[in-house]
Amino acid sequence: MEWFEEFLRLYFRVGKEEAYKFKHKNIPLKLYKYQPYKEDRISAIINKKLWFNIPKNMNDPFDSRGVYWNTDEIVDFLKTRVQKEKINEFGSICSIIDSAIASLRNNIRITCFSEDNMSNLMWSHYADNHKGFCIEYDFTQLSYEDDMAKYLFPVGYDSHRYDITNLLKMTISEPDDPRVNLLFFLMLLKQSRWSYEKEWRIIKMRRPEEKEFKSGLEDCPIKPTAIYLGVNFDKNEVHSVKEKLKSLNIPIYVLKVSNSEFFEMKIESIN
Repeated sequence: MEWFEEFLRLYFRVGKEEAYKFKHKNIPLKLYKYQPYKEDRISAIINKKLWFNIPKNMNDPFDSRGVYWNTDEIVDFLKTRVQKEKINEFGSICSIIDSAIASLRNNIRITCFSEDNMSNLMWSHYADNHKGFCIEYDFTQLSYEDDMAKYLFPVGYDSHRYDITNLLKMTISEPDDPRVNLLFFLMLLKQSRWSYEKEWRIIKMRRPEEKEFKSGLEDCPIKPTAIYLGVNFDKNEVHSVKEKLKSLNIPIYVLKVSNSEFFEMKIESIN
């Protein structure tokens, strides 16, 4: 998306504050989180919590692995910059690079959203075959300085992983160059087959005081703006859900199959 290229230009050439202000203007008015219907998920909504997962638990083995590099080229590059007696260390240096990339991946937590609340595939894959629900959020309520808004980014999609060979060379030659931070944003790249998800994700880095880093609930500064129940949501549970979420004072809708020539669902209010 073109605006994200402008965000990166601002981030690296103008300043982070200007970049985050600009990005905030491009956050969709509504983002959606698909969920199966479980008591702990309802409790999380009521208590304004979001579940953050670590990449290795995601359903895509390439999650946060949208990059690759040419090992031979990196070794040749290093040969021109170190003494000959250190050549035997090249193997270990490449291992260090592998470990550094893995470390970045292992020190982030992710929570995911979609721009689309009417995706048949998303309802099937993430909301228990339409038996779950979809939560609507408006992150534009937050200041651009709020961490939940600041670290909310769109996922990019491509048929190829991004070659970071030159970025690694720059990191070796000029470790203080701010462009090395580009690697963080490249963690947002996913295979184009996932593009139907229209995903945005909040990425949280591991805090120094966190000795054990794993999936878990995090406080969310805003409450949902609406709840959508799936086409196959248990009708016997509708009243119960309404009562449990009553304190939030938000609209609740149910999706139904429409009687039209297109494969569409329609939304009906149950409040």
